[in-house]
This record gives sequence, C-alpha cells and structure tokens, in this order.
Amino acid sequence: MSKSGRTAVQSVTKVPFARRFATWRGHHRLARHDTLERLGRHWVSTLLTALVMGVVLSLPAALSMGVLTLDAALAEVDRGDSITVMTHDSVSLEQASALSQELASLALVESVSVVSKEQALEELSQWLGLSPEVLTSLGNPLPHSISLTLSSTQTAALQAFTEQLASNPLVADVLLDMEWLSRLQSIALFGERLMWAFVAIALLACLLIIGNTVRLAVESRRQEILVTKLVGANNAYVMRPFLYTGFAYGAAGGLVALLIAYSVKYWLGGPIEALANSYQAPYFTLRFPLSLAFALLVTAIVLGMVGAWVSARRQLKLIEPR
Repeated sequence: MSKSGRTAVQSVTKVPFARRFATWRGHHRLARHDTLERLGRHWVSTLLTALVMGVVLSLPAALSMGVLTLDAALAEVDRGDSITVMTHDSVSLEQASALSQELASLALVESVSVVSKEQALEELSQWLGLSPEVLTSLGNPLPHSISLTLSSTQTAALQAFTEQLASNPLVADVLLDMEWLSRLQSIALFGERLMWAFVAIALLACLLIIGNTVRLAVESRRQEILVTKLVGANNAYVMRPFLYTGFAYGAAGGLVALLIAYSVKYWLGGPIEALANSYQAPYFTLRFPLSLAFALLVTAIVLGMVGAWVSARRQLKLIEPR
C-alpha cells in the first residue's frame, strides 16, 4: 500500500474527540443507571451497609463536636497566665495598693488590679446567692488581694516569680489562677488525640466495609464480567459501576452519620445550654459547624470510592477470560 493509502486509512479510522467524549458520557450514564437499579433491587442490604457506615462515622463526628466545644470554651476563658496575691489580714487597703504599684513596675507583669476585702465579700455573696448583709454580720475573713496578669507563660519564669512574691512580708499566699485551665487544656489535648484515634479506626472500618461489599458484588457478577471482557472491555470500563456503587454507599453512609450527629447535638444541646446558663457561660454550647458536616460527607464519599476502587481492581485482576 502506498503512503497516501495509509494516510487515507488513518484519517478514516480516527475517532473525533467529541464522539469519544459522548461515548464516555454514555458509558457513565449507563453505569449510574445500572448501579441505582441494582441497589434498589437489594435495598435491604444497601440500607444496612449505609447504616453501618453511618454509625461508624458518627463516633468521630460526635467526639469532634465535644472537642470543638471544649476548644471554643477554652478560647473564651483563656486570659493568659495570672496570679492572685493574697495579703495578710493585718495589711490595710493603702498598703495593698502600694504593693500593687510596686508589682506593676516589674517587667513580667502586664496589668494589676486590687480587690478589697469588701469587694471580695460582695462577689462571694453574689456567687452564693445571699445578700451581703448576711455575710457581713458573720464577719469578713477575706483579705485584700491583688490580681496580676503576666506576659510570660514559661514554667520556670512563673515559678521564680511566685517565689519572689511569696517572700514579700505583706503576702500571705500566692495562687496561680490558671492551674485549673492548664489541667483542662490537658484534658482537651487528650480528647483531641482520642478523636483522631477514632477517626483512623473509622476510616479503616469504612474501607473494610466497602471493600468487602464490593468484593461480593464483583463475585456475584463474575460471569457477566467475563462476557464483557471477552467482547473487548477493559478493567476501567468494567469498574465504573462498582465505583458508582462505592459513591452511593459513601454518600448514604455520610448522610446517616450527619443525621446521627445532629440528633446527638439536638439531644444534648438543651442540658448543656441549661448548664452553661447556670454558670453564666453562654459561649459553652455544642458546636458542629457546616464545614465539619461538609467534610464528613465528602470523606464518606471518598472512602466509598477508594474502597470500591481498591477492592474491584484486585478482584478484576483475578477474573480474566481463558
């Protein structure tokens, strides 16, 4: 055959891109319809798989809700490290004010405020829900105090500064106000790491669930896959329905997880709000932002498709016409 003849044959057999794209779209449309039809015929097993995925994914979602709530609360109450200096009972308010001015000149101190024994008694009466006259009649055992906000959070600097304050003859005791917050931050860190551990377990469990479900689906269509490969279909063509199956399982499981998470938020929201109001802490509310809900749904879909792709790819390599 001449060179011009070969060129003519090549130009005739070349398929335009638009036609190839239309064929590709048609294959995907058929795969979607086939997947939805098969899932609808086996709706009980489909529902059970989606429920299992949703329950597994809802565990880290609920934990993340608690961690976000605790982090938000810590951000509201974290005022930096502070120290309360309690003076002796014999120290007058003028002496306490002079001591506060002396402490304000130190480099480590950002701000100073003096709380008189009368102010402290009034705050105590409000906290106890009693009138100040009741406590005044019993006597006022509270001393004057000085609240210091510090610029450094280093443990060594705080310890040295505390020892310096305690050596002052006017000081009876030195209290680190934020020690409880440090403990709470440690609990928050533990909760965050526990959440990530549950996330890893949930991801692995979902991959195993989808992988096993798709493996069974591939085996149930073994003869159909053999015939399809005999007429020239490649693994990518055969795999498309199973990828859509993974997508459907992931989307359904993600929606179930969101439903469970929002149900938990609604169920626990009332008691937590009442507890926050009793402590006058309106910022302490359950948090489950839309970004987290979107991330949960996208993660579930990606898990479904990845699990389906890995399982189907492995099984299709074992199904070859002989």
